[in-house]
Amino acid sequence: MKNGNGWERKLRRGSASLGLCIIVLVAVLLLNVGMTALCTSQFWFIDLTPKSSYTVYQQHNLYKECGMYTLMDETRDYLDYIIDQANQSREEPVKVDIIFCSEPDQLTKTDSMRYVYYTALALQKQFPDTIKVSWRDVWSNPSSVDMYRSTSYSTIYPSNVIVASGTEFRISTARSFYTYDSESSTDVPVGYNGQKQFVKQILDVTGAEAPICCLTINHGEPFAKWDLNNRATWDDYQEFMNVIEGAGYEIQFLDLANDEIPENCRLILTFDPQTDFVSAFGNEDVTVSETKKLDAFLDKSYSFMVFMDADTPHLPNLEEYLTFWGIEYQRANGQNEADETVKGNYVIRDEAHALDGTGNTFIAQYPTGRGIGAATMSDIISAGTEPKVIFGNAIPIAFSSTYDRGYVMADEKNNTPAYTYAYANRDGWSRMIYDVFRTGTTENPANYSVMADNRVLTDENGNPMGGSGVFNVMTISAQRRTVSEGMGYTTVNQPSFVCAVGSTDCVKKDLLASTSYGNTDALLSVLRYMGKEVNPVGLSFLALYDMEIADDQHMTTDTTGVSAIAPGIITATVILTVLPAITMIVAGVVVLVRRKTRRNAKI
Repeated sequence: MKNGNGWERKLRRGSASLGLCIIVLVAVLLLNVGMTALCTSQFWFIDLTPKSSYTVYQQHNLYKECGMYTLMDETRDYLDYIIDQANQSREEPVKVDIIFCSEPDQLTKTDSMRYVYYTALALQKQFPDTIKVSWRDVWSNPSSVDMYRSTSYSTIYPSNVIVASGTEFRISTARSFYTYDSESSTDVPVGYNGQKQFVKQILDVTGAEAPICCLTINHGEPFAKWDLNNRATWDDYQEFMNVIEGAGYEIQFLDLANDEIPENCRLILTFDPQTDFVSAFGNEDVTVSETKKLDAFLDKSYSFMVFMDADTPHLPNLEEYLTFWGIEYQRANGQNEADETVKGNYVIRDEAHALDGTGNTFIAQYPTGRGIGAATMSDIISAGTEPKVIFGNAIPIAFSSTYDRGYVMADEKNNTPAYTYAYANRDGWSRMIYDVFRTGTTENPANYSVMADNRVLTDENGNPMGGSGVFNVMTISAQRRTVSEGMGYTTVNQPSFVCAVGSTDCVKKDLLASTSYGNTDALLSVLRYMGKEVNPVGLSFLALYDMEIADDQHMTTDTTGVSAIAPGIITATVILTVLPAITMIVAGVVVLVRRKTRRNAKI
């Protein structure tokens, strides 16, 4: 009986100890989850990131310091003003939703999205009656963001951030929250401008006018006969207009020779022109030069986009202007072909990726490497899906012969392939051009050629024209525009862009209105990349200590080149690591001493 009672006593004590352990573990787990949720929702954080200086323009370029996760005074003041102005014109208080398209655990894994997420939480804490932060998992539940799709055929990616108020919304990419020193081959950010980007978008969705995209109509473009108030007349290009509006633009028509460019215009788009631009170059009798007006427009860090195809006639003035941006639409002029009588336009034939029997309609290849070409498609490429983008009746686009060629070696560490680009520096300006879409690889050049007069063109040796077999069908050029922002940086790039497309078929309704192809997503990505909105004056970026945003941004580099943890992180790490251990040791010693004292007293 005594043995049994002893066993039962041990069992009861053991069960009680096990139950107590389970209760404690569950309590700790629940406390951990609860505190994490509470800290996130209430933004109970201590900003230990290195202090970064930023410039306050209104105060004579004074420098202030601010942590990465701390709102600048100017941000709070600007949003106070925006919200107050919006509320004056509404019966109900204005509400702004900031919606992330991935789960919080995924957002906090990398610095590039963690900075953005925590900035949004800080805004929510500062303006709880106006700003609400939420998230959707667009991979597992894509329909949760259907109301924010630019068109019913567009895709929203996990790296997108949506800012919405009422029926107005804007979609940003992770890249748009960073400032880049230059559009160089390394494409490295120097600063975080998340606060400025959020202010811009909140300003936009709460009542500011949308940026304007002007469609030129005085060169035989098909838009000349369209009525903006009667969408039924738009026929094949109705989806094209929907995508432009979905990118955040208001559409207006522009007679470039006779009309003034609207003040809020940020993009001029010329689609399938049939007659040339008026140029004063070599013609002093011209009173209004369209190319000069376009050049003055681009000097403001705005953008120009042009679509041509294999049926577009030669336009000497416009194409000469484009060569200064590194862009050459290639045409058969009878000088380099074996048949000297061949004239007219090249038509790309890509048999390896053809959608028809001729190879004139084909699947284009995405850009490789880094730089602005790949940056325009970064959301699509990073998603890993890369939907097929179709081009048809395409004319090849070459880098201008007056530009120097650059070659970037493959980076095995970052799994980045080699790629080429072109650049030029003339009379104080610096421009670079990259391919965005092209034909296939060089593995079998015979599959890629060009045609004219319904004949495949050959060189003097009888081989199909095309050389390496790679032809560009969309390129983008950027000219460096420098502004003075933050911490003394005077070479922050606010570039102007010129995007050239070698096909008009790529934006027809049957391709844009199809979930089987990625033409809608590709066009949206380019339009958003080139988009320029009103910049809030006085808001600057915060300098990054580590330019590689995919790595730990809390790391700084000392003069020896050795990475060193920021002092605030060291202090916090020491306290949080050492203090619990010291507490447990002291508690253990106290318990042991008290037990030993009690045992000695009994003896």
